[in-house]
Amino acid sequence: MRLGRIERYPANKAERRELLGWIVSQAIKPGETLTERQVNERLLSYTDDVVLLRRYLVDFGLLSRTPSGSSYSLPEEEHA
Repeated sequence: MRLGRIERYPANKAERRELLGWIVSQAIKPGETLTERQVNERLLSYTDDVVLLRRYLVDFGLLSRTPSGSSYSLPEEEHA
């Protein structure tokens, strides 16, 4: 991170997960359901490549997406 933005992703998977976990905890609140556009707008403060960041968050299980991709939220176990 540099000035609050991702300069490059850690190669170490555990460190990458830690970074992604911190970002999602800052960007999305428990119980929120957001459109892809809303998620992108929030992630833009961390990187210009919001598509990659959003994909990492979903792939690491830190962000849930509906099958249609129309909405995103924190996984149930994250805010149960």
